[in-house]
Amino acid sequence: MKKFFYLVLFFLIIAPMIHAQDNTVSAANPMIQYSGRIDFSNSLAPRFDWSGISITAAFHGTSIGFLLDDAGNNYNVIVDGQPNTVWAASASQPLYTVDNLAPGDHVVKIVKRTESLFGPATFKGLVLSPGETLSNAPTPPGRRVELIGDSYLCGYGVEAASIKCDNLRPYENAEKAFGSLVAQDLNAEYHLESFSGKGVVRNWGDPKTKSIDPFPALYDRIICRDTKTLWDFTKWTPNVVIIHLGFNDFSSPPGADRKEFGLGYIAFLKHIREKYPKAFIFCIAPDGWPVPLSTTVDEVVEKRHSAGDNNVQLITYPPVAPDEMGCDSHPNAIAQRKIADIVTAAIKTTLDW
Repeated sequence: MKKFFYLVLFFLIIAPMIHAQDNTVSAANPMIQYSGRIDFSNSLAPRFDWSGISITAAFHGTSIGFLLDDAGNNYNVIVDGQPNTVWAASASQPLYTVDNLAPGDHVVKIVKRTESLFGPATFKGLVLSPGETLSNAPTPPGRRVELIGDSYLCGYGVEAASIKCDNLRPYENAEKAFGSLVAQDLNAEYHLESFSGKGVVRNWGDPKTKSIDPFPALYDRIICRDTKTLWDFTKWTPNVVIIHLGFNDFSSPPGADRKEFGLGYIAFLKHIREKYPKAFIFCIAPDGWPVPLSTTVDEVVEKRHSAGDNNVQLITYPPVAPDEMGCDSHPNAIAQRKIADIVTAAIKTTLDW
């Protein structure tokens, strides 16, 4: 009787577990496509925390699972090019599944909606159903755009219906921010490094005119909040760099010193130029409040031209209308689309794309 009991137990519990393990695909599988700055020091458990990181898998079957160790981020799930659902990750859930698909070939892509302040994530592979097979993901676009900046590029509050939000997480969506929209308009793969509240020399709300950890201090990292991880800039080279920084330097008192800001911005542009000698850099700024920003960035661009770097250009956009604001007066999806239209048109004209 005991032997029969253990035999039943094996087929009901243990055998399915073994079978499931046989259908787990390692995160190191070359058929999985990654985009963005990702720490592959452990190829079986790559880590990431910047917005817009994406993982894409193509397969033949009806379902696929993603193994994520993540306590606080949200992900857009895109199935065969169409939005499917949003996953809100939690520490208690290791597996996130897309299922009930029609039998056949599918491409599933997940994109990290939320920014680094929600914590890092680790991807530990895929889970396929019995009989399913993985195939090569579609080739990414040939054009490449790097997006560098603040909450506007994070898509902070972009999906909110008003400026008052009790919780930012559900309303943040990097894919609806103007930078991601511009990349889509240009049919380009993008890398996104942005962090809400960061400035060129001063962060929002800092009682001093200069902060110890503005955005340039984070820029070289693979994991934004890990000082020990440094990005290898030879791994991925953009054709275009879009920068949206400076809002936080001036939008709260006492504001940055204008001269310090200019020097800091020039130093950051020089650093980016060292990494990408051939990229065209577009500096994006609002035309209006905060008043010193666009005029100062314009002066910075002119100084770069005088120094011989003519592949730098300022693009300005009008102030966001009060009825087109999401959380904490940030641009909602309508406003972000309007900014994207301006930036896309300027880039196409300048580069003849």
